[in-house]
Amino acid sequence: MKKLRKSFLFDQDFCIGCKACEVACQTYHKQEPEINWRKVDEYEVTENNKLKSVFLTHSCNHCENPICAEVCPAEAYTVREDGIVELDRDKCIGCGYCAQNCEYDAITMVGKESKAQKCNMCTERLDIGELPACVRACPMAVLSIIETDLADRAGMEKEVVGFEANSYVPSTRFYPKFVTGMKRKEFSIKI
Repeated sequence: MKKLRKSFLFDQDFCIGCKACEVACQTYHKQEPEINWRKVDEYEVTENNKLKSVFLTHSCNHCENPICAEVCPAEAYTVREDGIVELDRDKCIGCGYCAQNCEYDAITMVGKESKAQKCNMCTERLDIGELPACVRACPMAVLSIIETDLADRAGMEKEVVGFEANSYVPSTRFYPKFVTGMKRKEFSIKI
């Protein structure tokens, strides 16, 4: 049986920009201080004639057509059956082609080894039925994991403020602008 393709699902309407997801990722993966596989950016938008801050948490989008895998001469990237794009750092030669070509700035070459690093959606946790560190840490429950096809059937968005989809087909999905009566938890899947 084919595994369900997994995606991050983010609700921009209710994110408070606390960066708990960013800190949890950095702490869980014991990253050097200057390395963040997950980042939270702030954008100002005008809504009802008022200036308002909105936030976007982002990491690797585990694209359906990952450019990182396409350009890597060492074949250090693989796409799992569930759609998660994994990096084998032992194969990485540190050329940086993946980081240069990723339009989402999801890959970093910073660090002692000068090798590529990126979000792996905490596969070691998902594989034993646990949530990724970033999802688990969010106090507002605006970040979750969902099956991509389910998100698409449910009308989840592929773009929000600060994020545009491209030809690499990023798997990250977003709740539509707040709709009265919509319940976030209805769309989460058990892993």
